[in-house]
Amino acid sequence: MCVELHSYHYKNILGGGVGMFKGKNFTVILMVSLLVVLLVLPVTAAELFGGNIKWEQFSGQQIRMMMNKHWFTDGIQPVVAEFEKKTGIKVIFDVYPEEAFWSKLKVELAGGQPTVDGFMVGSLDMGSYSSAGWLESLNKYTVDPRFIDQEWYDYQDLYPAALLAGVYKDQLLVLPIGTECELMAYRKDILTEKGLTVPETYDQLYDTAKKLKTEGMAGYVSRGLRGLSIVWEWTGYLLSYGGKYFDDQGNPAFNSPEAIAASEMYGKMLKDTGPEGVVNYGWPEVLAAAQQGKVAMVIEASGALPALESKESTIKGKVGYAQIPAGPNQQIVPNYWFWNLGMNPKSQKKDATFLFMMWATSKPVFQYIASESGVSGARLSVWKDPVFFEKQNKEWIDACIKGFGFVKADLVPYLNPKYPEIADIISVELQNIVLGIKSAKDAMDEAANDVSDLMKK
Repeated sequence: MCVELHSYHYKNILGGGVGMFKGKNFTVILMVSLLVVLLVLPVTAAELFGGNIKWEQFSGQQIRMMMNKHWFTDGIQPVVAEFEKKTGIKVIFDVYPEEAFWSKLKVELAGGQPTVDGFMVGSLDMGSYSSAGWLESLNKYTVDPRFIDQEWYDYQDLYPAALLAGVYKDQLLVLPIGTECELMAYRKDILTEKGLTVPETYDQLYDTAKKLKTEGMAGYVSRGLRGLSIVWEWTGYLLSYGGKYFDDQGNPAFNSPEAIAASEMYGKMLKDTGPEGVVNYGWPEVLAAAQQGKVAMVIEASGALPALESKESTIKGKVGYAQIPAGPNQQIVPNYWFWNLGMNPKSQKKDATFLFMMWATSKPVFQYIASESGVSGARLSVWKDPVFFEKQNKEWIDACIKGFGFVKADLVPYLNPKYPEIADIISVELQNIVLGIKSAKDAMDEAANDVSDLMKK
């Protein structure tokens, strides 16, 4: 994605824009980074603070961060005590499962009170939060030497697309913490035993999943839960089939022939090859089923898949990783997701909050989290960290690198303030397809009509 910024300040931060990070060039940059992996030394806890920053300047303050239950949250919580010790700032972490997190956070922000200081923001809500005025501009903080040492923080080490996705009307509103795209994971042992190859098209995926489904194992599973869950996974099908959310005139286009074919395939995959009750599956249920050996193939977010190699997983060491299948015209276009940290405009402790946000998204903190937990983040340097490299499945790393290169971020309308409502409307009709209540054409026509009405309001 190449975003044209009208702010000289943010062009300066990124040192020449993000054109070089598009498509194959982005993949090449990451692959070159891996070639110099041994040149990067792991970060220790003592090195989490540096630069020309007076870390104790806001000592005695207390901030409250609302966080999603996520690998970043799990990774940073153990080192928050180091931040508190160094700065004298007390950090309260309120952590909720994803659906509860979204609903509780929106209630607090809508109340217009300073009860929460900072919070996680996903791609889904960037447009609606920005439009509602729920995100404080970070412009002044990012150039103020009291808060940030730019050489130490190293903006250019952040994924450029992730950083620029946080800009709205020339204002930087969030700092990125995670970048993910859709990937496919499959049981290598089962495919080998059955003499089957890794599916490269959606037709092959369907045929293979049908052959692998048994009474005790689903052939395939991805999200079926209403809301963003089912829509996030379906988007990869939509884009790979050549479909779009909207046409050039801004009209709903997800009932085009390409989009209908993609939706029909998504419904078939879940209905014919998925587990019972799949319309209740969000990403935690998908991962749990895979970890327990109850499914042969999944498509999920890249950042979630390392859980399949965890101590809790019964299939550790038996999993292969690949790109999502290609559509009818051999297009591979996975959906993507950025998690970020934002600040409440009503906070009465903005200085302390930004200091924490800056520290939590800094280069040494991300490298430390990666080396300790084996999870990736929104920084290029993580992919060069030798400890991270050793802890992760090499096939997963290769799939991530290639997958990021296939992303076409401008095709997903996250910055549309009405996207959460759009996603919910589509999700209802996708569930109708999965449950066999409606044909794909009838369902997507209905969704397009409802979204068209919504856009007129």
